[in-house]
Amino acid sequence: MQQENNNEAGSVVKVEAQSGISISINDEVKQVAASTTLQAVIQAYGVARGVEVKAIAAALNAEVVPRQSWPIIHCQAGDKLELFSVVAGG
Repeated sequence: MQQENNNEAGSVVKVEAQSGISISINDEVKQVAASTTLQAVIQAYGVARGVEVKAIAAALNAEVVPRQSWPIIHCQAGDKLELFSVVAGG
């Protein structure tokens, strides 16, 4: 999305509006919308890899995040998200 702003000389300056932020998911930089919740990122990750969301554990900026907090945490620029597939059995 672009905006047009008039400067003092009267010429039009085009400004590219930023619509996303960069976060790291398992050491891979990804772009997400600024308002994206942790839940949405984890769901997309699971779908892309064929892993059920209930089998994923998450750590955000080196802190384990309880599953009930995923829908209320919004990603911030520079966040480091580590996602793990939980495997049952022994």
